[in-house]
Amino acid sequence: MAKKVIVMGGGVAGMSVAHELARRGGFEVVVYEQRPVAGGKARSMDAIPGVGGRLPLPGEHGFRFFPGFYRHLPDTMTHIPYHGQTQGVFDNLVASTQVEMARDDDENALIGPAHFPVTPSDWEATLRFALQYTTKLGIAADDQIHFVALLSELMSACEERRFDEYEYETWWEFSGAEQRSVAYQKFFADGLTRSLVAARAREMSARTGGYILLQLLKDLATTGVQVDRVLNGPTCDVWIDPWLAEVERLDVTIRFCHRVEAINSRDNRVTGVRGRVIDDAAESGSAFEDTADYYVAAVPVEVIREQIAMDELKRSCPALAGLDALTVRWMNGIMFYLHDDVPLVHGHTIYIDSAWALTSISQRQFWPHTNFSTMGDGRVGGILSVDISDWKTPGAYAAKGKTAMECTREEVAEEVWAELKESLNDRTETLRDANRAAWFLDPDIVPPNPTSAMNLEPLLVNTAGSWPHRPTAGLPEVENLFLASDYVQTYTDLATMEGANEAARRAVNAILEASGSKAEPCGVWPLKVPGGLAFDVARHIDGLQYKVFGKRVRPLPTVVLSEGEPVVNPVTRVVRVAERLLPC
Repeated sequence: MAKKVIVMGGGVAGMSVAHELARRGGFEVVVYEQRPVAGGKARSMDAIPGVGGRLPLPGEHGFRFFPGFYRHLPDTMTHIPYHGQTQGVFDNLVASTQVEMARDDDENALIGPAHFPVTPSDWEATLRFALQYTTKLGIAADDQIHFVALLSELMSACEERRFDEYEYETWWEFSGAEQRSVAYQKFFADGLTRSLVAARAREMSARTGGYILLQLLKDLATTGVQVDRVLNGPTCDVWIDPWLAEVERLDVTIRFCHRVEAINSRDNRVTGVRGRVIDDAAESGSAFEDTADYYVAAVPVEVIREQIAMDELKRSCPALAGLDALTVRWMNGIMFYLHDDVPLVHGHTIYIDSAWALTSISQRQFWPHTNFSTMGDGRVGGILSVDISDWKTPGAYAAKGKTAMECTREEVAEEVWAELKESLNDRTETLRDANRAAWFLDPDIVPPNPTSAMNLEPLLVNTAGSWPHRPTAGLPEVENLFLASDYVQTYTDLATMEGANEAARRAVNAILEASGSKAEPCGVWPLKVPGGLAFDVARHIDGLQYKVFGKRVRPLPTVVLSEGEPVVNPVTRVVRVAERLLPC
């Protein structure tokens, strides 16, 4: 007889749980989602109504970004059929080829390839980018040498050091930013973290920030890897809607507009859920109850700790009580609809000087099958999608002196537009006011600000020392409740779609084990530490010295620089001799 599983939440995590369970068979899966659509923060929505029978213009919470080191979510996407494509929805991911760093000065943008250089033009762009980064940003040579040594230390550190030491240091502290130049702080400390899901250098753990940075650098240094991938159309069209159709084909029941408000339990075992059917007009409706063999909470951290009543479970389960120590922050998107398309670069633009930590992408160049003339009023030619990561720093232009949290929706739009123009319009009028047709701010931002619940879906952010407060997918104290959300301990360790999918896989595997299922477990893959044999030896040596000396001795850097020139340390020399003696 099939075991029943109730999944609370129909975002990326909840859909992943439902999909992976249904693919394996032997389970009756019911998903409760409070919204009328699936996808959670990843969903797209109707933003600007269509005119004359046209479709609405699409809007999103921010652009979708699939780095090359993602493995869990892409694997699930290969099992979502789409128009006969060999790898299903996964084939809707396309690679961007450039990344731009836009600045508020005369020598405006730095543009480099977003992949390992292959062609002569790629190498030319890479060398130009490297030359500008090292010579025109005001980063002193000793600061550059120091940063290379930091990267080497990260790659040479043993796992015990990463979790016992680096986890409790912020990236700011680890990078030594306080003792370095303003340029170093701007580009190597703040600049490398501000676009990582609302992370801040002074808060993010060095373990997470450093190792995600290494993943990105590894992808950039690997031939054939697509470092920066985006979807080739609006998210719901090319991913979420086909996903919903597939899980329903697999007999998953999804009950939209059903909000779970309480988890009942007895003797450390969940006995059922209670909730309410949401009435569109009154935000309230009839009550419902349901029971199952297993339960999966696939809702964001702020929902499970504040909006779902389960006091008895929290008293008996320290992992649930510890969720109060986790931090959420605002990170939301705004979209500008343009009469004439402005492609910028073929990829993401990072506005390094922007007060509100902006990042953007021009969407139309990646949406080849989207007919813009059939949307809105038929006169929109392009979409500039912008992520706003910093809602607590005062604006500099339209919102001068006010943080984004204190602004009206109109003030947010005008400040973001002004910050974009300041970075892009140094020598040419790239963005023109007359070319702006409309804008759409994430509807989760609800005025008045900053009182009551204005951001309906904030984002979990990584902070130093937060790892012990993050629970595992299975709870030792509760035998039939499992957690599947981006706050669960995962290899990814960031609030991302990849982290949510990995957490879902861990929850599914725990259910398979608890139920005695013989189905094959979901694949779960660790991040790969870059480097070859030299770094493997270095990490082994560091593990030995960490057991003896602890934090008093730092890892031996495998690569160091002296006045810009590489110097080989003893560890590397030993490894190079071994490599000559070992067969290929």
